[in-house]
Amino acid sequence: MKFVRKRGLVLIILIALCLFSGCISSPGENLYIKDNKTYGVTEGAFRHRWWNYYERGLSFADGQFFQEAVSDLKQAAKYRIKDQRRARTYGMHFVDYFPHRELGIVYYQMGNLKEAGRELELSLNNFPSAKARFYLDRVRKALIEHEAKAALPPRLTLSFKADEIWTREDPVVVSGVAEDEQYVAGLFIRGVPLFLEGSQKRIPFKKSLVLSQGRHAIEVAAKNLLGKVTKDRVIIHVDREGPMITLDEILFDEAVSGRSVTILGSIYDEAGVSELNINGRSIPVQESKEFFFSERFLADKNDFKLKTRDRLGNQTSTIIPLSSIQSTTPNSVLVASADSDFTDYLVAGIFGTKDTTPPLIKLKGWTDTQTVFLEKIYLEGQISDEGNVVSLEANGVPMLRREGRDIFFNHLVDLKEGENIILLEAMDKTGNKASRKIFVIRKIPQALQLSERLSLTVFPFERKGAVAQGGLSFQDNLIDNLINQNRFRIVERDKLDIILNEQKLSRTKLIDKSTALKLGRLVAAQSIIAGSIIETGTGIEIVARLIDTETSEVLAAEDVYDEVKDLPALKSLAEGMAVKFHRDFPLMEGLILQKKGKYIFTDLGQGRVKIQRRLIVYREEPVKHPVTGKIIGSDNQIIGRARVTQVMPEMSKAELLDAGDESIKPLDKVITE
Repeated sequence: MKFVRKRGLVLIILIALCLFSGCISSPGENLYIKDNKTYGVTEGAFRHRWWNYYERGLSFADGQFFQEAVSDLKQAAKYRIKDQRRARTYGMHFVDYFPHRELGIVYYQMGNLKEAGRELELSLNNFPSAKARFYLDRVRKALIEHEAKAALPPRLTLSFKADEIWTREDPVVVSGVAEDEQYVAGLFIRGVPLFLEGSQKRIPFKKSLVLSQGRHAIEVAAKNLLGKVTKDRVIIHVDREGPMITLDEILFDEAVSGRSVTILGSIYDEAGVSELNINGRSIPVQESKEFFFSERFLADKNDFKLKTRDRLGNQTSTIIPLSSIQSTTPNSVLVASADSDFTDYLVAGIFGTKDTTPPLIKLKGWTDTQTVFLEKIYLEGQISDEGNVVSLEANGVPMLRREGRDIFFNHLVDLKEGENIILLEAMDKTGNKASRKIFVIRKIPQALQLSERLSLTVFPFERKGAVAQGGLSFQDNLIDNLINQNRFRIVERDKLDIILNEQKLSRTKLIDKSTALKLGRLVAAQSIIAGSIIETGTGIEIVARLIDTETSEVLAAEDVYDEVKDLPALKSLAEGMAVKFHRDFPLMEGLILQKKGKYIFTDLGQGRVKIQRRLIVYREEPVKHPVTGKIIGSDNQIIGRARVTQVMPEMSKAELLDAGDESIKPLDKVITE
């Protein structure tokens, strides 16, 4: 009898232990096996909590046991309603929780499109994700195809008032609206896709283009979910150079009291001449590319001034001293071109009839080697020859409008960082040639240098599911694309590997946030990117978080998704992830409005900066040419750094981190780090 009681007691204890450990659960006692793999399982004990139902529902969905998946996902959503990232389960354990999204995907696979759309839209309202957008587009496309309506291309409206425009803007903004009841799924400008997150019926768009001087044909295209495409094109003429002034004759009439002067010449500009002013007197101008004039005035001063504008506002001005011109010069020719700062004396020479030498090239304010802090420069100079100059080029770009004996010109040149070689070549009427080469070194002001940007390193991503070998290349692709974005200062992978070896850490240990943060500080990275690669039978989702190594704050979280898992698709996902992080950390400049103790207030408000973002505080220092006094850009000096603590509609508050010895004051500048 004692033995029976003992056996009964042991049995009760075993049953209690089994219940406590979760080995008895419902449903779950039945095994779901397909292709030698078991589905409907959880990693730990099944305790009938929302995260248990969610995990098991995902397992059922992966095995295409759809009814069971629907039941579990609905039960999870009943216990915890909203989709979200990093939902806490117990203690310090977190899980990305998307029951409505996953339920919508299951419904889509079952062919229940209306329920699928409802669940996916609910998920996006709770917490937007790339995977939900991807499948919502699939659902929308399937519904449109099911309705079998006539497929029309999208409507595309550009913001320009005409199909051909002239502008001096830099950069040039291309904007408009694409609309389609069957959802706009893609936008392209000059063949390059704009970054879109999911299709929409109406998408306003805006893209800044860096366009050089001259004519540009810009094509814009919109595509809907069914692949129908609409294209539009605008011709953009970029003109940032002032008109060219050609003086053919300067005639003096000494017999007239007060010394009368007559000037004959023309003004040329591709955009069209709109204004001419001589000695402060406005001359009526017929708007055209070339305007000829003949004006007589009393020379009551030792020089006369010419100023002209094109219809875009580009200006050319010059001062000509009368003392340097002979009394009557019917054969002299003077050609002048300058920007609004070009006020050197422009004087025509008188040459003999025999031309035996090549043209003479002179540049105003430019030595053979020059350092500037500008993105582009105006070349200003003079080409002279005994006969007419018939050709003038800068790096192969023609500049001459009309031939002449004395040419004064300006020309806009875009500069790359570092050394730029500019070659000027001229030829006269008899074929004599001359050339001059100058070296312009462009430096980036300190606060704008890549070395001052936010530093980050990318850690190996956690693998969830049966991640294929190709998925492991995502980290390398992401690093390459982040480097190509030229926004962050990326810590070299070699340095990360050295520290890993020194600390005797495996890459798998970097999944732990505390370990990753510690290693991030060791490699001197201000932030780290860590995340997960989640591969299922239907696709691959990648979730990444950018974390501040000093505060442990998550500064940004981004995700990408695709059904295709090959190497080209993974490269595309890495590019999309890099674009998202770049978009989340734009370079924004602002002014300091006020300083109070260790805090500054800036004009960077909502929509321009986010809380916990770092700022560089700097002061601009204009740089002048030592000979001409002309400003050749602005260098700057970093005088402090700050972290944004509060963002308001029109301004933000930031705490100074290292103000240094400099006194920060209003009108000093800030830029996002």
